[in-house]
Formats: sequence, C-alpha cells, structure tokens
Amino acid sequence: MKLRTPLLLALAAALSACTQIDTGNVGVERTLGKVSPEALPPGIYFTLFKTVDEFSAKEVSFQLQDMTPKSRDNLTMKDVDIDIYFKVNPSAVPGLFTKYQGDVVRHSDMVREGGTKDLVIAYSRVSREAREAVYKAIAQLEATTMHTRRSELAELVRSGLQKELDANDKGAFVITAVNVRNLLTDPAIEAAIRQRAETDQAIEKKRKEIELAKAEAERLIVEAEGQAKANQIISSSLTPALKEIKLAELQRDAALAIASKQGNTVLLGGGAQPLINVGK
Repeated sequence: MKLRTPLLLALAAALSACTQIDTGNVGVERTLGKVSPEALPPGIYFTLFKTVDEFSAKEVSFQLQDMTPKSRDNLTMKDVDIDIYFKVNPSAVPGLFTKYQGDVVRHSDMVREGGTKDLVIAYSRVSREAREAVYKAIAQLEATTMHTRRSELAELVRSGLQKELDANDKGAFVITAVNVRNLLTDPAIEAAIRQRAETDQAIEKKRKEIELAKAEAERLIVEAEGQAKANQIISSSLTPALKEIKLAELQRDAALAIASKQGNTVLLGGGAQPLINVGK
C-alpha cells in the first residue's frame, strides 16, 4: 500500500505533464521562452520541461456586423453584415506565433456560440483587414444595384482580403469563403431602387411594344410585296387577246351594274367603244 501511493502520485504527475494535440490542430513548442520553428502534428507530448500551445488549423469563421460603408455613388449603406471563413497554413503557425504573440484568441471568443477552446493566431489582424476589404469592395459598386450583385461583392471581399494578407504573410492564411449575410440600404435608397425597377419595367414594356409594331410593319410590307409580285406575274402572262377579253368582261360587268338602276339606258359601242350612259 505504501509503494502504491508514490507510484500513483508519480503517474498523476506524468499525466499532468502531457499535452494532447487534437486532429485538425497543430502545436507550438516553447522551451525556456524559445519558440520551435516546427509545428507539432496531432498527438500526445510530454511537457514537463516545455510548453506546448494548441492552435487551430481548421477552417474558422467570424462575423463583421453593423458596418456602414459608402458605395460608388457616394451613398452610405444602412447595415452590412458579412461572414468571413479562413484557415491558417499549419506549417506557418510557429512563425505567425512569433510575429503575433499578442494577437492570440480562443475560437470561443470569436463567435457568439459554438466556439471551441482552440487558439486562433492573428485574429485581430485578419478581422481588421477583412473590414477594410469590405469597405473597399462596396466602394466599387452602386447602392441601387448592389442587392443584385451579392456574389460579386463576396468575391471582391475575398480576393481583396487574400491579397492584403499575402502582402505581409505570403501563403500563411487562406480565405476559404465570404458570405454576404445582410445588405441594407438607406430607406431613401430603397425608394430609388423601387423607382428604378419600375422605370426598367416601363422601358421593357415599351421596347416590346416597339418590337411588336416593327414585326407587324414588316409583315405588311412582305404581304404587299407578295401581292405586287402576283399582280405583275398575272399582267405579264396576259396576251393581247386575253387582255381584250378581260376588258370586255369589265365593260359588261359595269354595264350590267348601271342598267340595273331604274331610269338608265346603256348603249355599247362596237369593238373597244366606250360605254355610254343615257338617262331618261
């Protein structure tokens, strides 16, 4: 019994001097204040004479809320909320820790709920650059059409943020996604957007009316051209004899029409003599 107690104490001390790095995370080893340049992979490490800090290498997210940037047409947005998703290159974590030792937070401090105890490096820098990227991106778009260009806005923020992060820490951070969660404009701008939509609809309606009128005009032209060609073909196919017959038929029909009225007398001349209408 006397021997078992010291063994148990020794085992407890040994276990307390161990640190576990979970899957998806990396460890940063410090010995007497000196940071090892190599990131530790997941596993269990004996830390009696050193310190091992566990950092997240998984994708993490944070929210930018209640932003009021100005658009390209110099209109102030009422409320812009955007989610930023990023992760850190595992091999870059020790170097980033050396560079940003004062910029370390727990993931649970970055999000309102669902966070973990894992440490995140350079969060303040990433969030600061992200906010700046949002303001720059919105300055490239007009407020009256921005609500229809959410995907373009998200890509402008992502690419702009990635460029800024790479400028000082090439390949250390990867912006995996940007989500435009909320995009509200000033009420006056909303009225302008509605007015613009109504104007666009009126223009589209008028354009369709013009297209229909143009199509109808083209149909009438084609029809008239077809009738003219038909008359030309009929005229060119008539011989002199046929023309005389057609003329006689026309005279006959006209004479019958006149003679059918009371008090009219019609005399027909020979050959091609004109019709004579004699009234009583």
